[in-house]
Amino acid sequence: MNTDDDVEVIFSDLCADVEIDGHFLTVEIYKTDIDPSWILEVVNEFGTSTVFDNPFIEDGLAWKQFEKTVEEEGLAAFFTKKEKRQLFH
Repeated sequence: MNTDDDVEVIFSDLCADVEIDGHFLTVEIYKTDIDPSWILEVVNEFGTSTVFDNPFIEDGLAWKQFEKTVEEEGLAAFFTKKEKRQLFH
């Protein structure tokens, strides 16, 4: 059985740095070698991380969720209230 020290993190080829309206996000899609589910994490330019609650069965579905969130909620979905005040006001 694997211990925590033995767990390997596997990053998807879909990981990317994204610029939207002059703001930068790092999209990380990853899983471990002991769990086949993919995790979607988006890190904003302040270093704040947004991790989506539900894992994905494919890395492509995680990427599609990122795109859907940007389309439906906009860039602000990945910033805290304080960060939004700094950026958008």
